[in-house]
Amino acid sequence: MNPAAPEKTASALNGEAVLRSQEHDKVRGILRDFLKHSMTTNNFLTTESIHHGSKLYQDVSRKVLDFIEAADDDSNYEHQRYIALYTACLLYVDDLGSRHLEAVAQFSRRFTTAEKQLNPALDVLTDLLRQSYDLWPQTGADAIVSGTLEAVAAMHVECTTGNMKVTPQATWWPNYLRSRTGICPPYAHFNFMKSWRATPESYMQLLPYLEFYIVAANLSFNKEQLVGEMKNYVHVRANADQMTAIDTLRLLADEVHACAQRTKMLIGEDSELMAIWRSFEQGCLIFHVKTQRYRLVDLAL
Repeated sequence: MNPAAPEKTASALNGEAVLRSQEHDKVRGILRDFLKHSMTTNNFLTTESIHHGSKLYQDVSRKVLDFIEAADDDSNYEHQRYIALYTACLLYVDDLGSRHLEAVAQFSRRFTTAEKQLNPALDVLTDLLRQSYDLWPQTGADAIVSGTLEAVAAMHVECTTGNMKVTPQATWWPNYLRSRTGICPPYAHFNFMKSWRATPESYMQLLPYLEFYIVAANLSFNKEQLVGEMKNYVHVRANADQMTAIDTLRLLADEVHACAQRTKMLIGEDSELMAIWRSFEQGCLIFHVKTQRYRLVDLAL
């Protein structure tokens, strides 16, 4: 019989609390520095977190409203309505995996065979995907449809591989999964409506950078760290890269800055495209700062 593990002394417990506090201070410093350098001064000073109830419907509604407020003001009502409904559906699907996993698993097959989905929200999402060709050029609509199918499939993978140990050498796995669960292609293409320009050549080469920005500028690590969640992008990548989570977060902030600089360099003198990029960049950050679930208010921003 193995001897009982010795109980931790009050001094040891206090030491662990100090270490946790120090880790949180490091996270606060990295995220605060990142936001100060990335958000415009006005947005950084005026963005506030919103506090409401915690029911799923209220949570989804609040996040959608946050997204709309952070979105491009130049997009018309039809596009805003579409993106709001789409966002609500995907937020709901993200939660659905813990309550009705089979509905998530069956989505792509039922979409392909035109069968009724196992959850009404997925029927709404199916209709939205079919409507995407009315609002975006074919290149964009194709990416919205295929990217959504990949996102839902990846959410199912995420739900069913929670106990999978990430091999240290699998350094591409974290980005592979996050680029899909992050719904990156659809949200990148939402910027370029059918009526904007006749052909997509002027922005096609920017898409990898917009998609990476969606992956890397997702500021969910703080709230995940506060609840001790380890199955998140930063920790998974840290394990794969054999780094600490704090060092990975710091590297990620540097990568986001580099991505933004490269994007602006590629845009050059195209003022219309630059306006879209700035709106997209600020919208991503404002959404995370305003949304209560990310708990950035805890960082005393």
